[in-house]
This record gives sequence, C-alpha cells and structure tokens, in this order.
Amino acid sequence: MNRRLAIGVGAAAAVLAAGGGVAVLAWPDSADPTFVAETVTVLPPDPAAEPPTIKTDLNTVEIAASSGGGDVDVPERETKRFSLLGITWSDPAAAPDGTIEVRTRSVQTGEWTGWQSLERSDIGPDGAEAADTARRGGTEPLWVGPSDGVAARIAGAGSGLPKGLRLDLIDPGTEAGGQGGGEPVAEESASATPTDESTSGGTVEESESASPAASATSASASPSVSPSPSASSPSTTPSPAKTTTSPAATKTTTTTAPTTTSPVPTSTVPVKAQFPAYVNRKGWSADETIVKSISIGTEVKALWVHHTATTNDYACSESAAIVRSIQAYHVKSNGWSDIGYNYLLDKCGKLFEGRKGGVEVPVVGAHTQGFNTNYAAISVIGNFETAASNATIEKVIGQVAAARLGKYNYNPTSSVTVTAGSSNGKYAAGAKVTIQRVSGHRDADATACPGKNLYARLPAIRALSVEQITGLALKAPTGGAASGGVYYVKKNVGLSWSVSTATSKIARFEIYVDSKRFSMPAASARSATLSLAAGKHSIIVRAVHVSGSHAQVGTTVFGDVTAPAWTAGMAVNLRTGTYSATSAPVTLTLSAKDNAAFAGFTVTKPRAAKLGASARSWSTTVKPGTTVYTVTARDVAGNARGAQISRKVSLLAETSAKKTGTWTTVKNSAHLKGKALSASAKGRKLTWTFTGRTAALLFTKTAKSGKVAIYVDGKKVSTVDLKSSKNAYRQAVWTRNLSSGKHKIMIEVLGTSGRPAVISDGLVFGN
Repeated sequence: MNRRLAIGVGAAAAVLAAGGGVAVLAWPDSADPTFVAETVTVLPPDPAAEPPTIKTDLNTVEIAASSGGGDVDVPERETKRFSLLGITWSDPAAAPDGTIEVRTRSVQTGEWTGWQSLERSDIGPDGAEAADTARRGGTEPLWVGPSDGVAARIAGAGSGLPKGLRLDLIDPGTEAGGQGGGEPVAEESASATPTDESTSGGTVEESESASPAASATSASASPSVSPSPSASSPSTTPSPAKTTTSPAATKTTTTTAPTTTSPVPTSTVPVKAQFPAYVNRKGWSADETIVKSISIGTEVKALWVHHTATTNDYACSESAAIVRSIQAYHVKSNGWSDIGYNYLLDKCGKLFEGRKGGVEVPVVGAHTQGFNTNYAAISVIGNFETAASNATIEKVIGQVAAARLGKYNYNPTSSVTVTAGSSNGKYAAGAKVTIQRVSGHRDADATACPGKNLYARLPAIRALSVEQITGLALKAPTGGAASGGVYYVKKNVGLSWSVSTATSKIARFEIYVDSKRFSMPAASARSATLSLAAGKHSIIVRAVHVSGSHAQVGTTVFGDVTAPAWTAGMAVNLRTGTYSATSAPVTLTLSAKDNAAFAGFTVTKPRAAKLGASARSWSTTVKPGTTVYTVTARDVAGNARGAQISRKVSLLAETSAKKTGTWTTVKNSAHLKGKALSASAKGRKLTWTFTGRTAALLFTKTAKSGKVAIYVDGKKVSTVDLKSSKNAYRQAVWTRNLSSGKHKIMIEVLGTSGRPAVISDGLVFGN
C-alpha cells in the first residue's frame, strides 16, 4: 500500500461528526471500472468453518451527516479497546482528496499519541468480488496498538457527505498468534553456539513439521519462533506516509513500467526454490467463519510487492495480531471475501499465509486492482516510504518470488507483458503493460506503494531471487529402520542428502535436532552422523546459500535403546488338522509390546520363521514328544528380547481309553499304529484321563460316520458330526485349551439314523 494522495478535497463534500465534532471531506466522482474476465474456479464459503481460537471484534462509530465546510476537529472520545482503525464509507468508488489525521489513547500509559495520517486505500478486488453489494470504500487501516480512545481532524472544504461514513475500530484479541505450517522452522537465535557433529548443543528453538502443500489445511498451531531483527531492521518511529501524485487512468496499448536502477540480467530458466517457512492461517487465528467465496486462477505470472503502510512502530510479537486485524478490516469493514494479500511479511522476516485457498495455489487476491487474477502479492507490514528495508525482508521476498514463479516455470528476473483486468488509477481495463515478474504495486497502479525505500530495493530482491538453494533432498537415514514415516534407531543415525546447487554457492549446512543447532557441516558435506538420546526427535538439515537464503528438509527419528517386553508367557496349543506319529499341528501364541515401535517376532526353534508386528500366533507342526520353542521379540530400532519354553505333545491310543459298551477294533494302516475303535450303538463311550493344558480328539471321517457328543470333566461341551464325502483318517475335528492340570475327556456315540458309526483314533494332549 502507501498510497496515492492523502485524503483531500474534491467535488463533493463530506462531514464527519463524532462526539460532538464535525469534519469536512471531499470526494471526486468516479465511475465503476470495466472488468476484463479471466477463467477462475470459485470455492464457496465453508458452511462448517471452525471458529478462530482468538476472536477479533469490530466496533463502529457511525458518522452523522451535516452540511458546511472547512477544517473540522473530532474531539477526543473514549472507546472500547482496539488496536487498528480506519474510516469507511458506503460507495467504494469514492475518491477523497482531503486529509484525515487521527490520534489514539494508549491502554498501557493512558497517554495520547501524536497525529497520524490515514490514506485512502488503493488496493481492492476485481470481478465478482468487486461487484459485491456489501463492499465499502475506506482508508488504509492504521495499527496503533492497544488503545481505548480516539480523536480525528480533517482538513478540506466542500459540501455534502458520502453515505454510510463511519469509524471502524478493530480489536484483534489479547493472545499472541501461534505458528502454522510450511517447511519445518528452526530459526537460530543470536546466542546459538555451534557444536561438533558428534555432540548435541545449541540454543532451544521451536520448529514446525508440516509440508507447504499440507500446511494450507494444516491443523498444527504450536508457537512460531522468529529471528531477532537485524541491525538493518526498519526504524520503529511512527511517521505519516508520504504521498505521490496519481496519474489518471489511461488507455495505453502497451506500457513498460519504469525500473529504479539498471535491470538485473534476466533468464527464462525457472528457479525451483523451496517455499520458505510461514505461519499458516490457523497459526495466526484467521477467522474462517467470515470468509466468503474465493476464486482460484490458473497460474502466477508475477509477484506484486506491497507494504501495509500501517505503522513501523510495532513489535514482531504483535505481527499475528496485525494480520488478524487486517483480515477483519478487509472483510468486515471493506466487505471483501477475505484478507486481500496472498502473503504478509513482518520486519523480522516472519512470513504469514494470507488469503485462504492455499499457499502454493494461485488464489485470486484483492491487492492490485486490475491485476489480481493469476498474480500473487506479498505485503510487508510497515511503511517503507519512511522506514528502510532490511536484508531479512528482502531474502524472504526473493525466496517467495522464486518459489511461486518457479512453480509455473517462470524465472523471477524475467519480464512479462500483462493486460489490465479492470481500470485503476493508472491503467484502463484492457491496457497492456510490460512489467518485471517481481514488481512493486506502483508499477500497476497510481500509488507510492511499496514505499520508495522498499521499491528501490526491488532490483536487489530480483537478484536475490535466483540465488536459492535448489534440489535439496534427504535420503533415507541409516542405522535403523522406518515404520509409519518415522525412523527408529538405537542411538546413532546416519544422515545423507543431495543438493542441486553448486558447492561454491553454498555457505554451509546446518543440522538441527529438536530445533537445537547440532552441527554446521561444511558446504562440501553431504552426510553426517548424529548420536541421539532416547525419545522422539525432529531432525532438520538446512542448506544456507551464500546469499543468505536457505532451504531445509526434515525427518523424524526415534532413539530407542529399550528392548520389547513380553506381556504374557508363550503357550503351545493343539489345533485341528491331520495328526500322525511324526506330526502334530500346533499353534504357538505370542504377546509382547514395545515402548516405541514393535517390529515382530523371530522364531529360531523348532524351525526358523519371521513374524510381523501384528502377529499374535504362529502355526506349525511338531513331532510328538518334547519340543523347545525359541522366539525373539524385536522392535524397529533393532532391540530384541528372547524367550524360550519346552512343551510335550503326547498321543493316547484309543485302546488306553476306558470303554463303556462294546467297541470293535478296526485295523488299517491309515490309523494310528494301524488300528482304531468303532461303535454304532447309541450310548457307547470312551473316556481318557490325562494331565495337561490342551487336548485334541482324533477320528476317522467317512460318508457313513455319525455324530458324537463330547464331555470335558463331566460336562457336555460339544456335538460333532463326523460325516465326510471322502475317507479321512486321524482327523482332529475338536480341540480345547484347558487349565493346566488333570482332566477327563469322554466321547459318546449318538447313534445317528442311517449312519450311526463312530471310529475313534485316540486323543492327543499337550502339557
């Protein structure tokens, strides 16, 4: 912003009355601009939008109309608490050419500030958003900090008053804004001390783990850490914005926007830079419930650089509150769909996601009238007509430009001829103008924005935009294994990375563990080994360009030296299937857990097997007799804990059972030991007594086989039908796990009609 003329006198007069005071303003007549439509996709409002964690309130003071002229003072008056203010009116086409100044009372000190100018806003929407009947004209908002009183004075003369004139006071809430998405943040404080690669150290920093693409919808909101302002940070002394003369809208066919110095050598080769770390909308507590329809374009062909012209007198800890206030002003006061800018940047270099829809999506903003669709805009918080730019600001703008333009295969140092989508104070709708792909707002409209000091730095910013780290990629760590996107090691993890940028252009690498700077490998390094304490760790590898820009990649590594714990003893249970003198089907049950990530079991006896993390049993066959089972529980990091048991499987022939009634011996080599017992009469019984913890009954199944009842320790537990289309011998059709001890199992022939025969091959038990 920082804007055309200060508000002045024109053809129509305005009268401001507040608290008994009267002010006169003037407004020239202005026709609605013609709009040249471009293809967009419209995203409707979210009916289920989540309310913000920090509520922003708007209080308005309606201004009564009266006639008259001359200079007018609005006396000091007490108000509800606010931190940002502006004046709005019903007709968005009104263009005042008088002056408005305000002063406010500090909540903290109770003292009144000096007079500060309000300028007419020179940013705005196009298309359907511009046609919204709820849209209002207004001044640029002014950040004044926590205040509870306001006064105004107006210089100018005329007659009449725009309808709906009012004073808008925004309270952004009292909590500090948090952080959001983007690449992992690990900003180094001034006191950070590098340490050797083999040891941890450094100053505690906060970090984020959301990727830029996901961050647009990310729900994380842990606190963000901003670097301290550099020595070249802008002055914090408040002063009114300077003004420039606004040329009338022209119908020029093709115009080349002026440059401040000799242009940077251009290239058409895109710079595939990483989008810098940023605070997402949830991080600064955007109010999603007030957002209207948002349009999405098809590309970003240029980046407009703005400034908010709000104030230079702010602490960077207030930046999130300023962004919240600007959103409230743009939506509730101006009547726009959302905050106008795609990105906002404070003087300390902290970047904020602006208009809803996606950080790396071509969201149509309301920032550069006539040039909103298929452009992006970044606005630096402050007034750079009076404040100096600084290297931190310029570095971030350069990286944003490279990333946004590079995504659509444009080099940020190149130029492009564009068409005005609607009329503004400089160009008529349809006018063609050749601009740098990184340009100032004043290149597209009649405005001083982004302030003479920041505008003068645009050639340097373009030069910085191509000085980026590209192609940084982290390879899979070594020293452990991955599970669920997290890498697990016992203690040492090996990192290796690749980068496209030439080593001569790299200043150094920085490795952060849990946001503490761990080491600073040389520019030629492509690997490092870290020794980690137990627990979950966020690891970031940052590549720093000689220009000061950087890119970073991260991963999560869990240090784990604790072996899994067995939660229950192993057990061996008999299972259904075919038994013989050399083979008994069994199931080994397993139960273990790990403090970090369980990997599974490794069986070495009675035979080798490797089981996954979800395994709770293992089925195999063993030779009747005593068998040793040796199993190791493993975790992903490689820790292990073994266990061993010995279990015996015994075969009890049918002849060892106590008989009730007549049973006939059947001889066949397919039976256990070549013979079995058969009975057809109802009520015939066989009973086995044994000491063990699992049992299986063996039968021969035929087409003529009938049903049998099964009793355990005197209680009927099952009825089994032994009929089979094919003969099957030594079949365990019933098994049961028991408490360890002495048991009695009995079978009873049920005398099934037409097929009463039951052939018993004996009983198997385990202990």
